[in-house]
Amino acid sequence: MTISLPHWLDGIDTVPGPKYKAIAQRISDAVGSGALKPGERLPPQRELAWALECTVGTISRAYAEAERRGLLGGEVGRGTYIRDASAPTALDSRGIAGYWHSPSLENAAGQNSKPHAMDAIADWTPDMGPAERESGPIGLNHDYPPLGVECLETARTMTQLASDPILMEMLSYQPHAGIGRHRAAGADWIGRRGVAATAENVVVSTGAHNGVLATLSAITRAGDTIAAEALSYPGIKAIAGMLGLRLTPVTLDEEGLIPDALDTLCRQQKIAAVYTIPTLQNPTNTIMSESRRREIAEVAARHGLPVVEDDIFGMLAQDKTPALSAFLPDDLAFYICSISKTLAPGLRVGYVHGPRRQTAQIAAALRTSSWMASPFTAEIGTRWIESGAADRILESHFREIEARRTMVLDAFRDYEVSCPPGALHAWIALPSPWRIGELVAEAQSQGVILPPTDSFMIGGGETPHAFRLSYCPPRHRSRLREGLDALLNLLDGTTRVEAAQVL
Repeated sequence: MTISLPHWLDGIDTVPGPKYKAIAQRISDAVGSGALKPGERLPPQRELAWALECTVGTISRAYAEAERRGLLGGEVGRGTYIRDASAPTALDSRGIAGYWHSPSLENAAGQNSKPHAMDAIADWTPDMGPAERESGPIGLNHDYPPLGVECLETARTMTQLASDPILMEMLSYQPHAGIGRHRAAGADWIGRRGVAATAENVVVSTGAHNGVLATLSAITRAGDTIAAEALSYPGIKAIAGMLGLRLTPVTLDEEGLIPDALDTLCRQQKIAAVYTIPTLQNPTNTIMSESRRREIAEVAARHGLPVVEDDIFGMLAQDKTPALSAFLPDDLAFYICSISKTLAPGLRVGYVHGPRRQTAQIAAALRTSSWMASPFTAEIGTRWIESGAADRILESHFREIEARRTMVLDAFRDYEVSCPPGALHAWIALPSPWRIGELVAEAQSQGVILPPTDSFMIGGGETPHAFRLSYCPPRHRSRLREGLDALLNLLDGTTRVEAAQVL
């Protein structure tokens, strides 16, 4: 294939810095000089990538950056073109992609104008949506990110996909481990957590839960014993039951899994693997320090113990300690994450990174459980990672999580609460004489749903005198405030509206 380089990109290889930014700047310069005129079509991304000898992802990011600056637009069947600065964008013309149309955004821009699409993305919050869509019980029992600009980014990405020939490919069967581009995007995403990931070692899964299932299916056999934190993600019990595995608890402290307890357990019995959540542990919100991670890695190396790291919340944590897998021997590290808990739960896209010799086994396990991850949703996730949309979505989630976290900490200021920055839930000590079962039942009678604490327990023992409160599911902060007020009224019998003011 021979593609000539557009004249406005002459000498681009000599420009210092990231290539995508250099391309975006050249587009800006060409628009300013008149070399590129409104309505002029830019080269297809694959053709330009070929001409510049770079990846399609680089061109995607360049075009996204130019679009962020208000320089580009797109239409189904037309491709990418230079935007007329006086014309509304496709997103602008319908407020926010139809369903997300919001009078609040229109009013903020003035009666006779519409906000630019990227400005809308920067400013949008869930409270701008229609409150009447929420009704029924207030669910504070599930962990997933608050609604954010993924709604807008999805509309943008699906518009792009509609005019891309790759759409037909995404509606067909793909390799069980995922296609190369999607695995490369997963490696990029995993690399942000300090893990030296390669596309060849990545398997695309249908979310992290499916990734854990496939990994344990590949590295264990029915009857094996696996270790897990004494309080842990309830799904691990369901997975162990499905695979015929025995679960044994490992004691926790303020940093999570205790190395000596794990070492003692491995000396006492044969442990096939350990499942752990080192960052924003579920439900306690503990975060392992780097020294603790190194100690766990030493125990694993000493016993040849495979470590299944569920880093489902790692990308949200403001504590930037590298993932535990970054300290483990390569042949013992099985790292699992997803974009479901960080970008959009409905996409159901996860990534598993493990030793090369086990990649095919994990892919085979995925084939058994789900055949393959959806190529369509994996493509959306890949484009978000490549274009920088993932970063915009994360930033919108950070802002909303922090606003809600502040509400919870203020409301429960007289209680013992574990709720670090980036956490999707709070772990709250229950005051006497309350018992957790009573609180869950009473809260439900008041229209507030909490998870039973014993659902997090691995093995027997006394149920902790604490409860988990997930504060992101309510679409609007006003609904969260209602739930907090109801709980506080139960706990101390007073009206505490002022403790959870909407920010």
